[in-house]
Amino acid sequence: FAYNVGPGAFARSTLLKKLNAGDHAGACNELKRWMYAGGKQWKGLVTRREIEREVCTWHQ
Repeated sequence: FAYNVGPGAFARSTLLKKLNAGDHAGACNELKRWMYAGGKQWKGLVTRREIEREVCTWHQ
């Protein structure tokens, strides 16, 4: 994930802050915000993030 969104963007993200704070459910929900490239929502990214969010919530 960090490779795809860029290490700088990931390091500054709310997703990482929530993970580090132990808010796993909140971090999983943040994946919905990462569906854009060039300011546009991409169907491929929507599908990818939906799958990643599903996997992210398995342990909950």
